Amino acid sequence: MPVPSMLINLGKNLLNKTQAMLDQGYDTSLSGACARRLQNAYQASYTRKLINRNRIKESRSYYLLLRFGAALEKHLHLPAWLRARLPALTYGSMLALAIIALLSFFFLPLRQALVTAGAVLLIIGVFNRTENGVYAAALLLPFVPFKALFGLAVLSLASLIYKSTGRPHFRFYLTPLLIPLLLFFVIMFYATVTSISFWDSASEFLIPVTGFIYLLVIINTFDDRDKLDNLILCIAAAGLITAGYAIYQYYTGASAVELRKEWVDLTQNPEIKNRAYAVFENPNLLAQYLVLLATLTLGAAFNTARTGPRLFFMITTALSAFCLVLTWSRGGWLSFGAALVVFALLKNRIVVQMIAIAGIAAFSAMPPAIVNRLSTITSMKDSSNAYRLDTWQSALDLVKVHWETGVGLGRKAFARVYYTHMINSNIVPHSHNLYLQLISEFGILGLAVFCWLFLGIFRLGIKLSAAGDARIKSLNAGVVGALAGFLIHSFVDYFLWYYKLGIFLWLLVAVILVLEKISCQPSSSERNE
Repeated sequence: MPVPSMLINLGKNLLNKTQAMLDQGYDTSLSGACARRLQNAYQASYTRKLINRNRIKESRSYYLLLRFGAALEKHLHLPAWLRARLPALTYGSMLALAIIALLSFFFLPLRQALVTAGAVLLIIGVFNRTENGVYAAALLLPFVPFKALFGLAVLSLASLIYKSTGRPHFRFYLTPLLIPLLLFFVIMFYATVTSISFWDSASEFLIPVTGFIYLLVIINTFDDRDKLDNLILCIAAAGLITAGYAIYQYYTGASAVELRKEWVDLTQNPEIKNRAYAVFENPNLLAQYLVLLATLTLGAAFNTARTGPRLFFMITTALSAFCLVLTWSRGGWLSFGAALVVFALLKNRIVVQMIAIAGIAAFSAMPPAIVNRLSTITSMKDSSNAYRLDTWQSALDLVKVHWETGVGLGRKAFARVYYTHMINSNIVPHSHNLYLQLISEFGILGLAVFCWLFLGIFRLGIKLSAAGDARIKSLNAGVVGALAGFLIHSFVDYFLWYYKLGIFLWLLVAVILVLEKISCQPSSSERNE
């Protein structure tokens, strides 16, 4: 046998033996054991039976949900005579809007006329294709005020209802996860109407309502992978712009010390002169956004087979990770690390090994400033840590009194009661902990239903990770990893009050429900049969 062929065969044998040893090491490792335990727990769970379509016979609540959905569909269908006239009414309305847009350039200043024309084009585009409203929301999420996103959500919902009236065979997509999701919103509604500060709670209740509307529109409109890919592309494009602007701002803008002295404890971190925050109100909010974005786009990079989109997603992931460093958010760094671990466990064992090697290399090459920043995580001399500890103790005292039903939804309701329980002079808008905040606002039932919902989401993620479709598996790993990062970061902060992050979270939940929907669809070969 020629020498080159012998060397090639020897190399193949070594690679095969090395992979076999790595596989064996993974199977006996802690991460492998945890992954097997999660999969075994899911296989034996009631949630698996529900997801695997053994639902109507075993779930009375799901059966009632199906009946409710069927009744709603029946009432949405228009009479034949009205359905016949609907296209003429629609096109007439669109023509009237176009005329208004043209006239605005004659009667309004240029800037207002452009806004009016843009709004008209958006209305026409959304009613032409409902998914255009979701794409627009994903692109505008970091940059526009909440009222614009809420209006766009209502417009998208109206388009969905309009489209459903024109399709006699339209069916709402119902998943078992809608049961805890709807129950959680019922609890939030009750906490709003019984709040000690009703109008403030009602205004903040619109944030999860907006996210829920987008979720309903997405799961009932997105019926193929191309629409889902377009949504992720829009989220990534907005995130790339946000991260790029934050980096530019970090190096050219005013320092954090000049802007907000509470952002940096100079006695503990004298080397930090600035923190990136971009179009967000503070660096910690931007850090949570980047954790969600970077993990999602990492999954999207593995999800696509085309070189161009994959390169775009990888650039977005890298730029977001670099910008995350510039936020100097310790919670953001740790939660991103946890998100990568969850992503790797759900993706495959080779990615676990790659993440472990990259993590060791990154830790060994960390600049002294980052090492020093991480070393202050447990320091009680750090003003941020002392502030959070006092806040948690005060919030726990509040929870002892109001654990049954909470004080009402929103920061204003929380702050009014927190004032009577605080142990220092720091008046805070929230408890800097998602789980304490949920009990404070909604009571113990609210926390229980929230945990039920996300436990179901993670179990669904484990199910999808075992799917044969590599694209579903990759994007699922990115979404579940991002949600895990969110929940871990929420131990030291609270983000649902901020509309950009609150809506983003429900968009991610919608993505995993669409993956469930796609995975349940028959393949092309099955449809041909």
